[in-house]
Amino acid sequence: MSNISDLIEKFILNVIDESKEAIINRNDLANRFDCASSQINYVLSTRFTADKGYSIESRRGGGGYIRLYRMSGGGDAYYKRLLDDIKDRSLSYNRCTHIIERLMIDGVISAREKDILSAALGDKALKGLKDKDEARSGVLSEVIINLWKHINRI
Repeated sequence: MSNISDLIEKFILNVIDESKEAIINRNDLANRFDCASSQINYVLSTRFTADKGYSIESRRGGGGYIRLYRMSGGGDAYYKRLLDDIKDRSLSYNRCTHIIERLMIDGVISAREKDILSAALGDKALKGLKDKDEARSGVLSEVIINLWKHINRI
């Protein structure tokens, strides 16, 4: 049986698939699944991240909502969002692979390029470096900047 987080994620994904975005009220969704609104926050913050290709906008207060949509690959907003999310931050190998996977799914890179990037940013390749996560962030930022330049022919 699925846990509550899986059910919430599946519900949101179905809404996004049907209408390209999901506009939800956190409390309404919590009531629908008979859970605390913190459970909704958990699902949103772990399963609908920029790494995984999602954008979240929220408005708090009365009449507040959360708007989620899947970012499409290749546009300026897509690359800017990726860079904003990883630039000047440490980047775990797990987060790095999510971003690389999203680039492949969106058709920005090939499966071969995904495998090459994953290997190049893995612990074996970065052996001996003091801060592997910081190195991953720097390398992946440069890769994304160059992909962006390529599509814009800069």
